[in-house]
Amino acid sequence: MLMKPEAIIPDDNQCIASSVFHHFVGGFVLDIPCIKTDNKTVFVHNLYSLYDFTDAGDVYERAVRFYHAYLRGYILTIVVMDLESGELVKRKHRINTNILPCNWMLTETDFLNPIKKDDLLDFDF
Repeated sequence: MLMKPEAIIPDDNQCIASSVFHHFVGGFVLDIPCIKTDNKTVFVHNLYSLYDFTDAGDVYERAVRFYHAYLRGYILTIVVMDLESGELVKRKHRINTNILPCNWMLTETDFLNPIKKDDLLDFDF
């Protein structure tokens, strides 16, 4: 009986990580539901809004500067600095499950109050 050669099975952690976390010079692509930016891309030293959601239903917003993101196991961590207090803040999200909701959200600063840009439906005659 002929034996088949061993098939190398990729590490599940590596497969999940490559689809969720990508680092490039000057920024990161973070494909998790807690990140609401254009193309899920965040840039180092750019300004963002960080929203924290409490169990009581309260929402707290703070302006932050993005510094770093890293992946340890299945936990993705972002590091930002609160512009008002100067405090470094870390937020974490587990990437191997879709069951856990986000209790925080990082967005572009104009996410909730977009500035009207060129509207193709408005015509000046």
